[in-house]
Amino acid sequence: MLGIVSVELTGLCYGGLMRHSPRLRFVRDDMTIKTEYLDIASLDASDHDAWRGLQASDPALASPYFSMTYARAANTARPGVKILKVTESGAPIAYWPLRPGPLGTARPVGGPMDDLHGIVAAPDTRLDLTRIAAAKGIGGYTFSATPFTQVRHGLKGQTGNGNQVMDLSAGYAAWLAERQDDSSNFRREHRKVEKLLTDPSVRIAHDVVDHEAFDRMIALKRKAYRESGHFDLFSLGWPRKLLETLQSAGAEDARGVLSTLRVDGALAAVVYCMRSASVLHYWFPAYEDEYSKLKPGLALLFSLAEWAAGEGIRELHLGLGETRYKRQMSTWMMPVRSGAVAFGLPQKLATQAYEAATRLEPKGRFLELPAKIARKYDRMVLAGNWKA
Repeated sequence: MLGIVSVELTGLCYGGLMRHSPRLRFVRDDMTIKTEYLDIASLDASDHDAWRGLQASDPALASPYFSMTYARAANTARPGVKILKVTESGAPIAYWPLRPGPLGTARPVGGPMDDLHGIVAAPDTRLDLTRIAAAKGIGGYTFSATPFTQVRHGLKGQTGNGNQVMDLSAGYAAWLAERQDDSSNFRREHRKVEKLLTDPSVRIAHDVVDHEAFDRMIALKRKAYRESGHFDLFSLGWPRKLLETLQSAGAEDARGVLSTLRVDGALAAVVYCMRSASVLHYWFPAYEDEYSKLKPGLALLFSLAEWAAGEGIRELHLGLGETRYKRQMSTWMMPVRSGAVAFGLPQKLATQAYEAATRLEPKGRFLELPAKIARKYDRMVLAGNWKA
């Protein structure tokens, strides 16, 4: 059984600001706490309301990735999503969406589709995952982008590639002025795309249903995966179904948004995003090679930011990494953590072996075989069979 004690919390940093919370509630043994490991389909409307309330209580969870709607859509596209639900005296205090793995190690519900993931709980709540997860047969959890504040739950790992954020809270004009003041390179890029955006032959549409453009976006992403040597996510059926489910559902806390840029009627750039009430996540951008010199993808991003600000979006998340356009466009970077946490003995041994290999061979030659095995395992988990 689990309970709560309070300990001091020094402070949390989000969006460049230090936010202080005087006490951190630590969930551990007590009669008042109940933990359930449920199929997501068993959650009802009261769970949806409680989940939304917990999500709204923490600014680090404003992304649509942390919504119940997204977890449900992931389950629709690929069944098997589980929820670890924690209640205190009958009231929900945490929801942890998971996808169980074949060897007992859980993953985020959408796997590599999830640019952000983690536990939905109030910022003053800390879960003892060692007790909670192990009691429900969860051997471990791998993560690639949990908000850094979730270190409090034991999701430590290492510092990952941060989530680049465009701050639109003061409006598009304020964001544009701030970026222009900060970078001469940005000013040059903006002049280039402004020329395209004001061209009378250009037509831009946001938040549209355009099946032809959607199909072309996926075709272009598949082409890019092949050319870069990365695993083709869209060779599987469920990633496409996830995007279609999110766009057709039309939910407020997580829905797909498709935008297009056409030149003389021909598609030049397209992007699929996902939005909540206050965050727009820039997800799958693509453009036609023949228009590359015009920078249609970047032009569409500028237009998208202006549209989003008008829709009440406060943050446009560009995703993880240090890509040049992300550095130029972002106002700040949200820190994330990447790694694994082990609860069962096999996972603990594997984690210790990996850490030992890292210490013994910094240059990574010793890690080549484990890395290949890990990539093979990832493909098998994604495809759902051993031949991937």
